[in-house]
Formats: sequence, structure tokens, C-alpha cells
Amino acid sequence: MIIHHLPLVVEFLGTPEAGKTTTIHRLEKVLSNKYRTLINQESAELLPTVFKKGSLEANFWMRLKTFQSLLEKQVSKNKYDILLIDRGLVDAFFWDFFYKNTGIITSNQVKYTNTFIKNIGLEIPNLVVILTTTPEEALRRRGGEGRIVTMDFLKDFNHLLHSFKETIPCPSFYLDTTGISNDEVIDILLKEFEKI
Repeated sequence: MIIHHLPLVVEFLGTPEAGKTTTIHRLEKVLSNKYRTLINQESAELLPTVFKKGSLEANFWMRLKTFQSLLEKQVSKNKYDILLIDRGLVDAFFWDFFYKNTGIITSNQVKYTNTFIKNIGLEIPNLVVILTTTPEEALRRRGGEGRIVTMDFLKDFNHLLHSFKETIPCPSFYLDTTGISNDEVIDILLKEFEKI
């Protein structure tokens, strides 16, 4: 694999249970044989218990934590060749798009949060990988519906994700992981990385 522009920054976002985190960790193991590879962990895994999962407050806290981590990595980009981001800057734009289109926040609120995001100085990734799966497959993988992740939520999520991908301000790659193994996902993504 030859990458002409280092560091390479790749952000992953997509449907719950599409395999984002698993894929990122597997890719890191493969890529670290040749490249200094870092992962920017999904901030949802760090959410303090004081925040209710799925709330706007939790989402805002996760954004700030993600932005803090990304800014730190951006400043020290000479320490890695490849950065794999588990839900980052573009994901924040998606959630504004999602919340606006589901009536949770207003267009004015989106304008303000987007202005904030654009003004903090984060660089756009080189590539956004969008992993998706069907609602039925997502629920099968997670063992059924939860309080937040329900069939209706997943249908809305996938529909809006498909619409949102046209607005992404950098190259993106859309992959439906339904019915394919994680090994196949890794092979497909490594071929896609070679094109960059």
C-alpha cells in the first residue's frame, strides 16, 4: 500500500451496530505493521453517568470531548501516519442534521452549533467512511431493541444518513456491511485507502 499524503486522517461514522469500532480496531492492527497508526476513541464510551444517554446534553459533552481529543492529535500530527477517528467532526455535523430533521433542534440551533464547530479550527478528514447496515441486521447484532435504538430510530437514522452523505465536505466511501464479514470489510477498506 502506498499512501502519498501523510498523515492520513480517516473518520468513521454510520448506523449503530454497522461495525465501526470493530473495523477501526482491526484496521489499526493491520496498518500498524507499516505505519504509525492511532485511533481517536469514540467519546460515547467515555460518557459520565451523570448524563442520560441519548440526551442533547450527552451529545454536546461527547462533541466537546471529541473535539478536545482531535485538537490534541491535530497539533501532534508528526507522531502518526494514519489517524482513524471513531465518530468525529463530520459525525457532529451529521447529528445536527439528524436532530434538525427529526424536530429535536431548530435550524437556528444548527446554525449556531455549526458555526461553533467550523470556528474551533479542526481540519476536515481526508476520507469519511460511512458504514451502514439494515435496521433488522443492526437489531440482530445488538440483541434486540433498546431504549434509544429501536426499529423506527434505525429507519430514520439510515434514511437521514443516506441524505446527509451528499453534504459531506470531503471524499467519502459508503459501505453496507449487511451480509459481509468483517474480514471482507477490512479488505474493501484497505483497497479504498490505496486510492488516496
